[in-house]
Amino acid sequence: MDKKRPNWESQILLADAFDVPEAMLVTHPWPNWLPDPDAEEASVSLNRRNFIVVTGMAAALPALAATPASATERPALVGTETVQYLQTAVLPLTTMPTVERQHVVPLLDSSLATVAGLLKNARYDTRTGVGLNQLAALLAQTCGWTRFDIGQQDQAGALWNQALAHAKAAGDRDMISSVIADFAYQGLWTGNAGESVLLLEGALARPMHATVRSLLHLRKARAHAALGEAASSRHHLAKSEAELARTSVGEPPNWAAWMSEADVEIDGGRCLIDLGEQAPGMKRIDRGLSLLTKPRSKTYAVFQTYRAEALVHEGQVEEAAAVLSSALGTARQIGATRCIDQVAQISDRLRGHLTVNGVEELLSDVNAVRAAS
Repeated sequence: MDKKRPNWESQILLADAFDVPEAMLVTHPWPNWLPDPDAEEASVSLNRRNFIVVTGMAAALPALAATPASATERPALVGTETVQYLQTAVLPLTTMPTVERQHVVPLLDSSLATVAGLLKNARYDTRTGVGLNQLAALLAQTCGWTRFDIGQQDQAGALWNQALAHAKAAGDRDMISSVIADFAYQGLWTGNAGESVLLLEGALARPMHATVRSLLHLRKARAHAALGEAASSRHHLAKSEAELARTSVGEPPNWAAWMSEADVEIDGGRCLIDLGEQAPGMKRIDRGLSLLTKPRSKTYAVFQTYRAEALVHEGQVEEAAAVLSSALGTARQIGATRCIDQVAQISDRLRGHLTVNGVEELLSDVNAVRAAS
């Protein structure tokens, strides 16, 4: 997404994910074609279609059955055993802690290329095609996060567009919602909270697992808070809490299994801080951090910076420096450039407090990281 709106290619992918006829992108310019979250699900058109040619480029969703290369040379048939093997070999890569996953990025990329290649060039039945598309969607989403974490926003967006297309081809609505939540999160990090709100409104117009709805409402609460819209932020934060507590049919998707009370507490705290309520915001963040499990080191680093920012605002410079030093160490360990940048930005606000314990050492460490990057 650019600063004002998703680019045309992204809009086409999003429209297809939302089952919005492509003509509406022209007759109802962004964001007017987005689905209404209050509309009945039955009003949403569910017809499947390919993409049209736009500005000279043909963009099409991966087909569930690939066309043979020629009439005389038919590709080998891919069966369910291949999909099962790929799932066994590849899925663990997508759930690795960031501190370990940073070492296998080339393997993730090659796995995505392999699965996407099968979808494009191989021959398979509908069931196998669905499995391959679901796997490709998850791999593309994970690969997108590896780029997002090191600040390569355009590459992250391109990979999430690919994930969106595969999720649509698989008919996996929860996965579509997950990718849209990723775009919304990217909007928060790039100062584009208004677009995040619009995307999430479209996503929430569709039925999905309660845990996924909780995640989308939480993202929307953050976006409204960033815009200073207190009532809307509180509304969606309460909805996130209610959805997380609600019993839903079936287990949540694997990619959403991390969503927990800790996330609601910490992001809820960040909402309050953005709305100027520092003390209650810090209280929620501290509670959330106490609930957070250790393997989520990247999440811990990000959430620590939220706490540090509130501490700086409250004038608790020494404690803020200690929290930022801890977050910087974690961010360096996991190779998350975006977390390092966040620590650096907050640390710059401490340059007028060099006599406070820990500040000079923190700034020296930040300068060393900046020089090395």
